[in-house]
Amino acid sequence: MSTFDIFHLKTNPFRLTPSTDANELVWAGFPEIKRKIEQRIRRSIQIPNTSLILNWGEYGSGKTHAAKYFSKENVLKELAGEDHASPYSITICFPKSKDPVKDIFIQIVDRINFTELRTKLMNSEIDLPVAIQFVTDNLFIRNLFSTIFNKQEQPIEEFLVKGYLYGTSDAKELLKKGVLRKLSTDTDYTEFLGALFSLMTYENKAYSCVILWIDEFEDISILNSTNISNVNNFIRTIIDKTPNNLLIFLNLTQSSMMDVQDLGEYLQEAVRSRIKDRIELKMPDSDELKLYIKELLNHPAFRDDSMKAYGYEPFSEEVIDAIIADLGIVSLRRYNEAFSLLLENAAFDNKAVIDMDYYNGMKDEIIGWK
Repeated sequence: MSTFDIFHLKTNPFRLTPSTDANELVWAGFPEIKRKIEQRIRRSIQIPNTSLILNWGEYGSGKTHAAKYFSKENVLKELAGEDHASPYSITICFPKSKDPVKDIFIQIVDRINFTELRTKLMNSEIDLPVAIQFVTDNLFIRNLFSTIFNKQEQPIEEFLVKGYLYGTSDAKELLKKGVLRKLSTDTDYTEFLGALFSLMTYENKAYSCVILWIDEFEDISILNSTNISNVNNFIRTIIDKTPNNLLIFLNLTQSSMMDVQDLGEYLQEAVRSRIKDRIELKMPDSDELKLYIKELLNHPAFRDDSMKAYGYEPFSEEVIDAIIADLGIVSLRRYNEAFSLLLENAAFDNKAVIDMDYYNGMKDEIIGWK
């Protein structure tokens, strides 16, 4: 028996950490933000273009959740429809290392299964030798791709490909096939990724576009001037090298150290001029919160009986209004914390209904010293 069966809930919907279960990564409320992101993804699927989008808002406003939700295969497939291939989505965190471009490269390589990608490209009936010649004029990258994505020979094992790309193996197997050196510079990493994204989206047969989410972009402010320049060069070059089928979302958390107006200190004009849209994830008002709470509580991923309209149950609407009034203007994450704590305590106390009497008894713990 689930702890939350008393509420006709499968689990606690007010998660504070991202679920590892894709079915629990759901979207509730905030239809305008959802529409804007969907519109940008659909545009990249249907129109040959490369775009840079800035998502910005306070800590806990839902930027990371948006990246995870819009990376789900079923969501992307639905946005692509029957007439287009699905996008390939990759989510990384902005690097805090002394070698940020290499760190970005490694994070992206971490998330790609090259064996599956090779099979996908072959099954999409792409003429790989022709495509490889088309996506880059760099002879070294062409030779490397011809080795990794060779259709005629036994494919190189995944661990050898990854070991070569990470620079952790001696790459003898690749050296035997004519790959004469390792990737070693920011230019190498950028050339490789630009060509790879172009190959993945060649003729839009395997994938319609590549979506790259860079979360926690505000951490660019902790880099030194040289690395800030290197990151700018990477973003500008990867856009130039993938001119038709790349969509980059930069997730920026506003803080006392970084605001949208401060971006000019960290993004060069060549990058800022490529930002096509800014999507603000604002602090929610009471109507937005109530819609979010109702849709979340009644989502089939969480509600046992999704055919019945439960409203705000197990919360009374009076409790919902009281919490909103007591917390005031705070992040969505803070509201999730409050409702999660109240729900868990009510489950522990075997309370089928969370009314004002119960909330008032828990109020100091729920609201804290806010």
